[in-house]
Amino acid sequence: MKNILIVCTANKARSVMAMEIANFLARKAGKSDELYFDSAGIAVMGSESDPVVKRILADMGIESAHNPTHFSYLDLNDFDEIHVMTKRQKTALLKLGSHNKNAETERKIRVLNISDPFGKGEDEYRGCLERLRDFYENFISRHD
Repeated sequence: MKNILIVCTANKARSVMAMEIANFLARKAGKSDELYFDSAGIAVMGSESDPVVKRILADMGIESAHNPTHFSYLDLNDFDEIHVMTKRQKTALLKLGSHNKNAETERKIRVLNISDPFGKGEDEYRGCLERLRDFYENFISRHD
């Protein structure tokens, strides 16, 4: 089983969409026993995911009951890959996560370059979801 952690700032929009769509696509491709996606945030505030995220995921038939999780509650060594949305998040994760990283942590991080849709309207959220879906469809199809 390959474990992938997806990280964004608050773990309310991008990383939640990415985690839910990636796990959905892995199940659809028959690879849910090979790939598992989890998510966390660097600066979590509040206890619920963005309601726009829940709505657009529901439109795809994905029900999300995710609650934001701060990455410090996780052991980064438990993950084979770590996907972050921006270079800034990579830097923050390496700096703030120094308590539970090893020499391989930096090598495991992949920057997706996905901007935050928060406060920019539903069309921006849907565009973000499309970019994430494209990335994870490709990612999952390449996994052997």
